[in-house]
Amino acid sequence: MALIRSLLFVPGNRPQRFAKAYNAGSDLICIDLEDAVPLADKNQAREQVQAYIENQRDICVRINPLDSEEGLRDLEALAKAPPTVIMLAKCQSAQQVEQANRALAATDCQIIPLIESIAGLENAKDIASCDNLKAMMFGGADMASELRCAFSYEPLLMVRSQLVLAAAKYNIDLIDVPFIDVKDEQGLLEETRKVRALGFTGKAAIHPKQLAGIHQGFLPSVKQLEFANEVIAAFEKSQSSVLVIDGKMIDKPIIEACQRHLALAQAAAKDGIGQLKE
Repeated sequence: MALIRSLLFVPGNRPQRFAKAYNAGSDLICIDLEDAVPLADKNQAREQVQAYIENQRDICVRINPLDSEEGLRDLEALAKAPPTVIMLAKCQSAQQVEQANRALAATDCQIIPLIESIAGLENAKDIASCDNLKAMMFGGADMASELRCAFSYEPLLMVRSQLVLAAAKYNIDLIDVPFIDVKDEQGLLEETRKVRALGFTGKAAIHPKQLAGIHQGFLPSVKQLEFANEVIAAFEKSQSSVLVIDGKMIDKPIIEACQRHLALAQAAAKDGIGQLKE
């Protein structure tokens, strides 16, 4: 499965930006038909996205909530000629994922449920257990509003931790909310490293200039990479699921973590990203 370290949002009513976003270097772009598009522009934006998909399917499209008329129109339209991924805004339950799966049954389109409400959080494990998920994503702004807390890392740590548990239980990727201060490159890097340490596998972006920081933030440390190379070399040589390196027992979970670290390093190398000097 291809890594999704970064997901770049682009407004659905700005078709002139679609190709630019696609070529910006993110692992996946997400054309937004929800919050970024005013109600008066919804129909036109939907048509513009459909036109773009005719030539480029390898994208994600965030549709409006399925408990709204616009969301149902989005799903009906995209089911006829879908992108590779559809994001369900304000996903509340497993039933909504199943509803989307039924509409997309004749396609190969996958789903990213966006968890951004208390109801969605309460049902996160059921949502994560659904078939045909590409990943799950955390939506922080709406969640913070419902919780009456600040939209910052510490107040939302409890929510992030619960989503990590849900996603990890079913071994699906988990994408974090965008860092909204586009000018604060150090803040982006620090938050990306925090969510990676917590168990997130990717982070969304609202501007192409954030991609390098996100990819850097998901790059393992020098020590982690050195250890991963040592473990994987020993594993490939012995083909045993249990190894002993420097007197320490190395079993399957550690081997899998090392494989993830090397995959992240390989992806960063393709991007031309190296280790920062700390």
